[in-house]
Amino acid sequence: MNTHRKGLLNGCDDWVVSADLPEWERHPDVIRKTSLRPDIVIHSASTQQIIMVELTVPYESRMEEAHAFKDRKYLDLTKELKKDGYEAKVMPVDIDARGLVGSSAYGLLSKLSIGGNKRTKALRLLAETAEKSSHWIWIRKNERLLHKD
Repeated sequence: MNTHRKGLLNGCDDWVVSADLPEWERHPDVIRKTSLRPDIVIHSASTQQIIMVELTVPYESRMEEAHAFKDRKYLDLTKELKKDGYEAKVMPVDIDARGLVGSSAYGLLSKLSIGGNKRTKALRLLAETAEKSSHWIWIRKNERLLHKD
């Protein structure tokens, strides 16, 4: 019996990861031609698969609402990509401002075939990073840097 689970990344070896950061300009053309910028795009040219990871950092009481908003935000793009022959998937990942990691993060890591101790470590790092980032923003809340002019 084969107990090896099929993850999202199985089936090809040309996956490219890009992020919506100034120094990362590798989002595939089908994404760049739109006005939307998913936080992370994992794509395979050979199999025409696109996984869009969208991070949400809401308050704990708004996690479900934020998750649904991100799903809706990319619904038209996902439909358009599928119409163009891509297998497209949006995966919102929820981590609240105080470091509570939503089940969506666990699910994403599992679907990417990251399990066991590696998944546990990644989830802990996500929680710690969210908490530290929220603390950084809180202590600088009155600085002009954080406010739009």
